[in-house]
Amino acid sequence: MTLETKVGAFVLGGLTLLATAIFLLGDVTFEKRYTLYGQFSDVANLSKDAPVKLSGVEVGQVRQIELVEGGARVIMSIRKGVDIYNDAVFQIGSTGIIGSKYLQVDQGTRVKGVIPANSTVHGEDPVSIEKSLTKARAKVEKLLDSMTKEGPRGTLADNLTETVANVREMTANLNDLIETTKPKLTRAMDRTDDITEKLDALLAKSNTMMASLNTSSGTIGALLNDQKIKDDVRETVASVKEAAGTAKDVFGRITQFRVFWNYDWRYEHAVRTSRVDIGLKISPRDGRYYYVGGSNIANLNDQPRGTTVDYAQPNRIDALLGWENNWWDVGIGVIRSGGGGRVTLKPFPKDPILGRVSVTGQVHDFGRNRTIAGRVFNKPAYDVGGQVRVQKYVSLGGRVEDIAEVPRYQTWMKVMFEDTDIAYLFGMVSFGAAGSKGRSKK
Repeated sequence: MTLETKVGAFVLGGLTLLATAIFLLGDVTFEKRYTLYGQFSDVANLSKDAPVKLSGVEVGQVRQIELVEGGARVIMSIRKGVDIYNDAVFQIGSTGIIGSKYLQVDQGTRVKGVIPANSTVHGEDPVSIEKSLTKARAKVEKLLDSMTKEGPRGTLADNLTETVANVREMTANLNDLIETTKPKLTRAMDRTDDITEKLDALLAKSNTMMASLNTSSGTIGALLNDQKIKDDVRETVASVKEAAGTAKDVFGRITQFRVFWNYDWRYEHAVRTSRVDIGLKISPRDGRYYYVGGSNIANLNDQPRGTTVDYAQPNRIDALLGWENNWWDVGIGVIRSGGGGRVTLKPFPKDPILGRVSVTGQVHDFGRNRTIAGRVFNKPAYDVGGQVRVQKYVSLGGRVEDIAEVPRYQTWMKVMFEDTDIAYLFGMVSFGAAGSKGRSKK
């Protein structure tokens, strides 16, 4: 091979590599596409080459963003064969609270017709996280003012006040029941203390008796030379000790229970509506609890406020079995009427400031395969959020729901307080059940 041939082959190879690099880096494609123009007042940091998603499926890219007539014009390149209907909604989406931006298209209805190529559509202005947090903070302050009677009362505050009033009324009824039975309970507790003291004395005497049975000295040892009698007495004393220990454990059940009311309020910005969860957390002992309640509690006759489709299903059921300590909280069971689990992490439990911060993640509805508002959902629901405890009973934060299908950002407020009266009632029920189980049928 001559030198000229080698040089020519080298130059040809270099040009081939250069053309390949330009092809790849320039994102050149031979796929047939058509162009749409979107007019926005604010694109919220949407960048060139960002994906265009139709009902969560990527169907194109943002080719260019221009300033036109005091706003922003987004030039979209849509894959040929993908029809977008005239009543579709164009808005700026995000993969998370601080994730990358993309152009989200909520599909319209077929009867409205297809948007032709090179048409201009008007998009909805996005709501920035900063504005959302500012509005959420103003609403929370207004809510807290209404709760403390320092400001005008609003609908949410009235509902919360009515809920608390109902809880107080129920607690008052329980107090009346407890007051009615208090004299009998007091006498029962006095007798319980007396029985406990007698059981302690009996245990001490039984220990002394067992020690004497193990020796041949003393009156009892001399009387029990017969091995069979000695074994019978030893078994009898052991049964008495076991019964005494069981009785002390049963009496201790009364004060072991702790019960908390939990109220979660979440505001979903895309559809401009709120979600309410309410439930009861029952802890029979340290590190263990049961949670029962309802989520997305709503009136089925309410109409949506925003133009975006509301995919949340109302009036669901929660029922969890959980374990917790200072670092974490794990619960498994039913979440929003579907099997799942929830994990809450508290990374800095001993720090006076950072100890107020917690992160929560949950997954549920593993077998989901249903159509909601014309869209098919067939993946489990993944929810992630975080919150900060700002007061003994109140925590504030945010969360993103259904990340795998249609992510929805929400502002989150949690109210939790302990109810000692219901806890005392649960303790008495547990004591009565254990006592009935242990009584002789004779």
